[in-house]
Amino acid sequence: MFNALNRFISRLDGDTPQQQQKNSQQFAFGFQVLRNTNLELAIEPWFDFVVGINGRMIDNPDPRLFAQEVRNCAGGTVTFGLWSAKGQRTRALQIPVPADTASLGLTLQWTPLSAVSNIWHVLDVPANSPADHAGLLPYSDYILGSPDGVLLGEGGLGELVEEHIGRPLSVYVYNNEYNVTRLLSISAQPRLGAARAPLVCVLEILGLHRLAAPSE
Repeated sequence: MFNALNRFISRLDGDTPQQQQKNSQQFAFGFQVLRNTNLELAIEPWFDFVVGINGRMIDNPDPRLFAQEVRNCAGGTVTFGLWSAKGQRTRALQIPVPADTASLGLTLQWTPLSAVSNIWHVLDVPANSPADHAGLLPYSDYILGSPDGVLLGEGGLGELVEEHIGRPLSVYVYNNEYNVTRLLSISAQPRLGAARAPLVCVLEILGLHRLAAPSE
């Protein structure tokens, strides 16, 4: 029933982590889950991408085609092929589709998988800084991305912050102590000196594979 998707998942099950990361590039793009209001769905915002539907890989970014496929399953189930940035693994998930609304409670955005290749670990948050006012926590918080723009490369976060000087910037933040992802709004301030950064906090960039495991 799942054809290529099932074969791909089977290969991943036997691959090393390095092979899994390389193989995942064949997807290139997917519908990233930005919000999930359906608590019964085991889908994680930001980390999960919908890369397949009903046994077929998604190769068309048109959200109308995707929505129509879901509506066609109203009163039954739709099967998503999900790629998770946690562990670089792919899985299939069957989801009941309500007959009346055909709404799944998900907010999706067509996004390159490479957008989640880097994260920023929060190391220090000085008191009364923009980062402190936003609610960033040192050591346990990781800035994952932003709905206001794609963070590409090591300078991606800094560039996006500079573009939002004087206006709110929304960022997805994962906390490994509580194993939760939340959306924060940061109001970056203009530089007051050459050494002062708009966020006024200390960050280090990491590969996603170095994300700390949730605390027990």
